[in-house]
Amino acid sequence: MSNHDHERALELIARHGTEDLAAADVGWLESHLAACEACAQYANDFDTTGRLLRATAVTASPALVASTQARVRARAMLLHEQRSRMVLIAISFCLGAMSSAVSAWLWWRFGAWVAGRFGLSPAIVQPGIMLALVWPAIVIAGLMLAFPHPVEGHLMAALARGREGENQ
Repeated sequence: MSNHDHERALELIARHGTEDLAAADVGWLESHLAACEACAQYANDFDTTGRLLRATAVTASPALVASTQARVRARAMLLHEQRSRMVLIAISFCLGAMSSAVSAWLWWRFGAWVAGRFGLSPAIVQPGIMLALVWPAIVIAGLMLAFPHPVEGHLMAALARGREGENQ
């Protein structure tokens, strides 16, 4: 028998109790276990270990359960907060985009009026007005990128401090 046969047998033994195996695989495994004593012993040990693990009750301490519940609640609060923020951000974006489009058109028209009134070139006045309107947003976006402020760090730290206070 090749080393590949033993590897296949070990894989099928591990999958046998948890997955439905094809009839051809089950037949091959049974014939291999009949011919290979090492794999048969491994299959027997694997089944015995599985039965022992299923027979042993595993319980968690109350402190572990409480801390796990607190972490799950904290994570759920964080996810809820993120979802709420995303909805507000989406609404704000849509309102901002609509008002920006309207105000850009109005300012463009104002630029044309200024250019006509003072005899200036509209090719310079209109883009200049638009740049003056956009410049603060560009500066603020650059500052926000340069100095990010993590939101979730504060929430998790506050929840951890609250949990430590309860444990003391």
